[in-house]
Amino acid sequence: MIHENPETELIRQQGLYIRTLEEQLAVCEERNKAQELLIEQLNRMLDLFAGEISRIKAENEKIRKEK
Repeated sequence: MIHENPETELIRQQGLYIRTLEEQLAVCEERNKAQELLIEQLNRMLDLFAGEISRIKAENEKIRKEK
């Protein structure tokens, strides 16, 4: 059985750890992109909702003035 020297083993373990961290970073970046897209969509929906609320308020005000 061949045993690696401690330095070689440490370097190998560090390489594995770095690859694991890189994979985790990639997952986090994908989640961030998905969250950014969701926030953009929610902002658009809020803009539409605010526009509809304003339109309804204006219509209600017009109806009150006509009475």
